[in-house]
Amino acid sequence: MPLPEIQEHVLTHASGTSTRKLWLLEPLTAKPERVTLFLDGEFYVNRMETPQRLMEWQQQGIIPPTAVLFISHVDGAARHRDLTCSADFAAFIAEDVVDWLRDRLPGAPASDWLMAGPSLGGLQAAFIALKYPEVFSRCLSQSGSFWWHEEWLTQQVSMLPARDSRFWISVGNQESTAGVSHPPTGLRQEVTQIEACERFAAALDRQDHHVHFQMYEGGHALEPWAAELSEALCWLLADD
Repeated sequence: MPLPEIQEHVLTHASGTSTRKLWLLEPLTAKPERVTLFLDGEFYVNRMETPQRLMEWQQQGIIPPTAVLFISHVDGAARHRDLTCSADFAAFIAEDVVDWLRDRLPGAPASDWLMAGPSLGGLQAAFIALKYPEVFSRCLSQSGSFWWHEEWLTQQVSMLPARDSRFWISVGNQESTAGVSHPPTGLRQEVTQIEACERFAAALDRQDHHVHFQMYEGGHALEPWAAELSEALCWLLADD
């Protein structure tokens, strides 16, 4: 069976504040059983060969028929603006992007979608899943930057109603750097990625979410994120 080709699109927020390149990968079957959105799409599409691997896993029955959308981060400055718990960008995803996808995938499920991303994309993915659980009840955060703004998102978890969403939180056992500033805007990281991810996972667990915390071998890098992807998606996309 020939593999579907990835489709490139451009979508602008109804408010005009965000324009993003999108890469859509439709499933092998006419009706997707799952829908997954990846932030930091360039990493997954251009550097991790994720579209090809997802198609192979569907062919092999490792994951169910899944429609996948990869969303561009544009550049470093846009990442620091839009992937740091941005309510405006979250609304763009949960409203404009979701409606756009539903128009193109009329047979797709209305809920239980998966929101995914690495690093700052993992932070924003978790923020979106917590803010819009009626759509995104599953979240993959690979080395999520939960250190942002003195671990603000972790503090918010306890203020939200208890839910049973599913979160895969991973971090590398070498991610021990703290007290650094990240270009291009100088985002300040005062605690290690390990500490911040552990505390975020614990906060989710206290609110009755289903949490899988994964400490992988390695650092803040594409290779270990790619290596854990099949296991993570198997767990996240499985039936409840």
